[in-house]
Order: sequence, then C-alpha cells, then structure tokens
Amino acid sequence: MAWQHVRDTWRSAHALYPRDLAALFSLGVWSGWSDLSHVNLEAFVGSSPLPLEHVVQSPRVQGLTPFPALLLLHGRGANELDLLSLADELDPRLFIISARAPIPFFDGFAWYQIGAIGEPEPASFGASLAALQRFVSQLPTAYPIDPSRIYSLGFSQGAVMAGSLLLTRPELVAGTIMLSGYLPVNLARPVDEARLAHRPAFVAHGTADPLIPIAMGRQARDDFLRLGVDLTYREYPIAHHIGAEELRDVADWLLRIGGS
Repeated sequence: MAWQHVRDTWRSAHALYPRDLAALFSLGVWSGWSDLSHVNLEAFVGSSPLPLEHVVQSPRVQGLTPFPALLLLHGRGANELDLLSLADELDPRLFIISARAPIPFFDGFAWYQIGAIGEPEPASFGASLAALQRFVSQLPTAYPIDPSRIYSLGFSQGAVMAGSLLLTRPELVAGTIMLSGYLPVNLARPVDEARLAHRPAFVAHGTADPLIPIAMGRQARDDFLRLGVDLTYREYPIAHHIGAEELRDVADWLLRIGGS
C-alpha cells in the first residue's frame, strides 16, 4: 500500500484533525527536548478507536512497511508531545507513537495517582495499565507497523508504565527503555515470567535524582535480573531528566537490538 494512501486512510478511518493542533502546544509542560517546530506529525490525537489519545510521526527514512515502531510514554504533568523531540536522536527508521496518559493533572496528564514515591494508587494504576495493554495490542491494526518490532520508551511515570507493560505483557514489546523510573512489582500483576525471560530492556537512572531516588532504579535492575530479562543498566551523574550521554546510549542500544 502506498504511503500516501496509508496516510489518507488514517485520516478517513480515525477522523483526524478533530481539533486545532496548535491547542496542544498551549498545554505548556515541556522538557528541554520539546522544540517541535521542525517535527512532521503525520497523524494527530482524535476520535480514534484506540483507547489512548496519541500522536504519531512517520519514519524520517522511508522504507518498506510494516515499520518498526517506538512508543513514547511521558512523565507526570507532561503530555504526548513532551518526548517527541527525542526521536530526532534515534533510529530514523522508527515509526513514532507518543501516547497521552489518561488522567488530567494540572496543565498536563498523569498515568496514575500517587500516595508516595514508589507507591502508585492501585485503582488508577491498574486502569491505566489495562488501557496501555489494549492500546499497544491494537496499534498494528491502526498503523503500518510490525507487531514484532514495537519498542517502548518511558520517562519517570512513563518508565513505570513501560516496565509494568513488560512485566505483564512481554509479548507486546520487542524491547523496553526505562529512564528515571521504578518497577511496582507488587501491583504489575500477573508477571508473565515465561515470556519475560531474555526480553531486552534498557534501564537508566540519575545518581542525583531528587524525585525518584537511585535506589529505586537499582531495585528495578535487581528485579529484572532476577526475572531473567536481558538487561542493560546504566547510571549517570544527572538529576531527574534525560542527559545527552544517556540518550546516545539509548540510541546505540536500539540500533543494536533492532539491527543496525
């Protein structure tokens, strides 16, 4: 199917452009990566049958469909545009999908309510994880992506969701990147240990993180190793953000597991 036809089919099937895209930029909670003036968004949030609002961006280097895909999961208080600029530093063959968390939180969104750091509120966490599982399972029916080559990248709360998706539905993702997050192993149930073994994951954390302490990143490391995950673990002398060296390591890791 020609790319133009695919794009036109999305617009017809998913009622795209239902609101002025500029309104999304007014949400205003961005990371340092969020200069999006150059980003070409091929499809936008709308009345899609998928369970989460999202944006997608076509590969910067066109190839044969189905494409490998990268799912971006933002942190608390941000939105689906927050991590998009990361894609410029990653494999240009990737079809990018960036999901919006379902819970309004000030000017942005959150994946779950929290009582304390490391303790998601069970009901909101469970509902968001179920929605994320449905969302990822349905993506290949909505977009021209390869279901065996869907990778996830989450930051902060988004990292918690990416890790929880790997624990509970490892068959849905070919690789998982957790940046500045933790694993809620008591809530992300049931853990599919048989399918989880040897699944690749990249876990990274800042040693000076004042929000999610480094001990939580190290605990995620230990949990994944205990479960037999093919783990790459890194620490960086940074706080609660994504550093340049960290992003280069993520890019290299994606190329390695996805094929350079």
